[in-house]
Amino acid sequence: MIRKETISRRKYQVEIATRALQRPTLVVLPTGLGKTIIALILIAERKKQGKGPFLMLAPTKPLVEQHRAFMERHLLDTNMIMLTGEILPAKRKDLYKEGYLIISTPQVIKNDIISGDLDIGMFQTMIIDEAHRASGDYPYVFISEMFYEKRPEGLTLGLTASPGHEVSRIYEVCKNIGAESIEVRVDSDPDVKPYIQEMEITRIKVDLSEGMRSVIGILERAFLDRIGKLQRMGVIRRGPKTSIKELLGAAGRIQEMIKRAGSRGGGSYYQAMSIQAQAMKISHAMELAETQGSEALYQYITRLVKDTGNPDCSKATRKVVSDPLFSMALNKVEALREEVPTKIIALERAVIQKLREDPEARIIAFTHFRDTASFVFERLNKLYEKGVKPARFVGQASRGNDTGLSQKEQKEILNAFRSGEFNVLIATSVAEEGLDIPGADLVIFYEPIPSEIRTIQRRGRTGRHSSGKVVVLISRETRDVAYSFSARDKELKMERQLMALRRMLSNTPIPKRERRPEKASQLSDPTKPTLDSFSEDRGMKKEMRPGIIVDQREMTSSVAEELIRSGFRVIAAPLGEGDYQISNRVGIERKTTQDLSDSLIDGRLFDQAKRLSERFERPMILIEGDDIFHKRNINKNALYGALASITLNFNIPLMFTRDPKETAEFMMVVHRKEEQKNDKKRSDHRNRSVTKDELGVRVISALPGVSIVIAKRIKDRFRTIRSLSNATLEELMEVEGIGEKKAREIFNALNQE
Repeated sequence: MIRKETISRRKYQVEIATRALQRPTLVVLPTGLGKTIIALILIAERKKQGKGPFLMLAPTKPLVEQHRAFMERHLLDTNMIMLTGEILPAKRKDLYKEGYLIISTPQVIKNDIISGDLDIGMFQTMIIDEAHRASGDYPYVFISEMFYEKRPEGLTLGLTASPGHEVSRIYEVCKNIGAESIEVRVDSDPDVKPYIQEMEITRIKVDLSEGMRSVIGILERAFLDRIGKLQRMGVIRRGPKTSIKELLGAAGRIQEMIKRAGSRGGGSYYQAMSIQAQAMKISHAMELAETQGSEALYQYITRLVKDTGNPDCSKATRKVVSDPLFSMALNKVEALREEVPTKIIALERAVIQKLREDPEARIIAFTHFRDTASFVFERLNKLYEKGVKPARFVGQASRGNDTGLSQKEQKEILNAFRSGEFNVLIATSVAEEGLDIPGADLVIFYEPIPSEIRTIQRRGRTGRHSSGKVVVLISRETRDVAYSFSARDKELKMERQLMALRRMLSNTPIPKRERRPEKASQLSDPTKPTLDSFSEDRGMKKEMRPGIIVDQREMTSSVAEELIRSGFRVIAAPLGEGDYQISNRVGIERKTTQDLSDSLIDGRLFDQAKRLSERFERPMILIEGDDIFHKRNINKNALYGALASITLNFNIPLMFTRDPKETAEFMMVVHRKEEQKNDKKRSDHRNRSVTKDELGVRVISALPGVSIVIAKRIKDRFRTIRSLSNATLEELMEVEGIGEKKAREIFNALNQE
């Protein structure tokens, strides 16, 4: 099944693939040792056994393209289909039937499962690349759960170079992709050692200038002032030093205090929340000063100052900018902009030295921040006479005047880097994972990063096919030193945890994830016909099993996932009003706490409430999240007044849930109540005749765009069907809730042949 002489046989790859054929497996293998070849062997063997079709998932489009190209080069007689979000859902639905190996981004597969365009049970084998992402809300978790729900006997292969240093996290990844065993190899294992390329790691320590240390001292005074206030408020423990981890955790503790205070008032706690946010902003400024240099710090400070001119600017930002110490730091940093950071000098030396040794060398310099990437690019661009040909490589997102790179532009830069048009790539985290980046002869870390996963990914860009070199730049007596030790400790711990887990699982495999006990059939009978079957004008037939219509913009939310997990059918449709249509008469607008505050500020809230009340007989607004003020500078009475107006003026009840899971549970209960009501209606209809009023409303509500609420208003205005049929556009527009567009639709329906 594999093309002759396209890959060389490696014993460890064959052994890992052989074991992975026996049960769902997570493979942890250092970068450059051929994880994709193991997937190739597994697909070829399962294909020979007739155990297809196959689904292969990768987190980004470039990585999907890379896998397709690899499989096309090596796999014989297999119809491969590559899917990304650029292909329309209707076309994807047909492509699933054509492909024997589907290679896709996970978001596409998740969306198609939710919309009903894909039955995930059609696949017998699933390969998950970069499997360490399978945690929290990442689509891998949902897809794996649905795969084993539909295909309990299916086989999953997870691939990663770095699953994390905590055994609980590794175990979580295994459970989330359904893995029952782990195949681990580390550099020192005898079967992979011959294939490990030598890697020289050099840590270059540099000193900060006196001017920059002075700036850090000023910022530290402002930071300690906030920390002292938080300590006196009892939010963080007293002590000589407060870690960033503890400061981050303080936000959760403050929110708990606000919740416990309730109606008794929590004014001081809201003040504590603002102080905590101020401390985080100042801490970030200190990090830039210690690890990046004057230019990155200056850009950050000036952005904060600029933000204060925005009416939506947070109170915390305004407080920081108005602090005299902050103004003092800004003045000093502005004077230091002409000073070349010592890290830049060390980076330039490393680049020039490598190109002198090997003019054909390829170099990747990683920076954590975009501002630094821009500054490094500007500096290296001046060294063209010394053979330095740099390119800046960042993600797709744009921020202010900083325009991101499209995937096409990224691909062009990588091709130019591969051909030698550029020989130095100045890259942010976008180059760490998920892109087909050529192997580099030298990788430079502008700063150490505390994440062992990202450290391994950065380092893995060199030493793929020949010996490589890594240079890490460290500012003395700064958090750079702590980050460097942290990454090394976590990496060693990860290796120990993996080895221990491998020994443990050799005797006791990981149990398969338990099925969720509660299904929709326990809440309601999904096969029972109801009067709330969705109308054919949405392209849905009445014989469809009941479900919940979800607005297309909400399909990516976790609520849709939870509904699917519970066995409900989710139907994607463009809802004009509301986010979820439970039945013909019930519509729900879902708002997270952030969206609630945003829609109040920009004026959308009351317009949405008005249209929702006109569209549905029983409208609801559901507010999801714990903190309804969402750290925004919103007056409490203004928000309460807005919520009261929605209930009193528009007759819309408000419901509150903590998270998407609770939101979905509430919607399922509403759905069940609606079914019970319809059951009673059907029973009543068998025992009594329909009144003239009911008959009139039914006839009128059959008109396009006319809800039960609008139908009742039309009936009250025109009294007879004859009068309605003879109505002019102007007369139709006199009915509350009917504008010109809707009036014309009704007029045309009544008068056209």
